[in-house]
Amino acid sequence: MTALKKWKHYADGRFGQVHFISARPVEARAIKHPPLICFHPSPTSGEMYRDLQELMATDRIVHCPDTPGFGRSDDPPSKPTMADYGGALADAIAALGYGAKSKVDLFGFHTGSLAAAEVALQRPDMMRHVALSGVPHYTPEDRAKQREGIAGGYPMFTDPEYVGRMYKRLVLDGTDAGELEQRYYRFVNRMRAGPNGWWGPDAVFSMDTGTQLPKLTMPVLLLAFNEMMLQPTRDAAKIIPDVKLVEMLDLPMFGFVTDPPKVAAELRRFLDVT
Repeated sequence: MTALKKWKHYADGRFGQVHFISARPVEARAIKHPPLICFHPSPTSGEMYRDLQELMATDRIVHCPDTPGFGRSDDPPSKPTMADYGGALADAIAALGYGAKSKVDLFGFHTGSLAAAEVALQRPDMMRHVALSGVPHYTPEDRAKQREGIAGGYPMFTDPEYVGRMYKRLVLDGTDAGELEQRYYRFVNRMRAGPNGWWGPDAVFSMDTGTQLPKLTMPVLLLAFNEMMLQPTRDAAKIIPDVKLVEMLDLPMFGFVTDPPKVAAELRRFLDVT
């Protein structure tokens, strides 16, 4: 088994510092592919990719950033758009030394899928391949309804049952999100995001995916799990120019957590090409 080096570090973005959890082979000669950047759903953190990261980092560097305002990254000063999130993450990736002469691959899930798309749109010069899963592609009317439903934030200071209800939902009942320990850290990161944790989902439903996704010019893989974003992901496949859709309907929502080897194998089929 390939020995890995894992480390935590920061890079500067437009809203302050962006926190990364990174991994690579200990032996530099084992690195055979471009770096992979994984963008998490909200409100969680890059920790969600722990197992997938270890599988993918045997022959490349894998960076898992915390989106601004989540995990250990600095908070934006006000409610951002998805373009703001993408710009801040692109800043941080560039600050790590990546660019036109050192391209990267991207993977994102749910909120992270649109963050990845925005990074790719804003910095196509440093992109190679982009993999997206659970893409929230909706009509403008559906986006408006979804956005209205989350407006106002999380009732952390007004609902005394909120924390217990989230613990039950995410930890005790969240069997589609891995083992108990993994589900617990998902809960912790939701709490860490605080009352403004809804800013991530709000940015999702403020993005005009029908206009933005067709602008992706690099090869794109869409992974569709058996979850609420299955049909939106199928719909997204119809408007992205250079796209491959792979449906993995035996996997639940967080398929990259519950069966990381299977997801890693599919990512490798797409990414590990010359």
